[in-house]
Amino acid sequence: MVTAKVRFLTNNLVAELTCKADDLKKSLDEIGVLTPMSLIKLDNARTLQIQLNPTDEVGELVCSIVNPKSDTLGNVQRLCRHIYCFNEQNRANFISKLESGEINSVSKGIKYAEKLRAEKSISR
Repeated sequence: MVTAKVRFLTNNLVAELTCKADDLKKSLDEIGVLTPMSLIKLDNARTLQIQLNPTDEVGELVCSIVNPKSDTLGNVQRLCRHIYCFNEQNRANFISKLESGEINSVSKGIKYAEKLRAEKSISR
């Protein structure tokens, strides 16, 4: 889906954003990044640089809705994790909404993903 190349001072990390949030936090901690993921903007500050790279078509769709000035590493990871955990029906539904432009931001994607997951929980 999406990998993040993170460079902090002289330390580097490549992480698949479908990982669990705790795993990503631990990896960031190991290279010295102590800022919470929800506060790490993607706009490439001098000391902390983040590059998002899609690894498939879904990743390309996700990257197309990312706004580096306002989105955070934590939110992009959260969206990727939601998509990764979807069943086939919800995944197809979500991708369709991305392709049609109904989901045009990371925050809208997270809200819609959480709605789908809540509906799945109710139907059990």
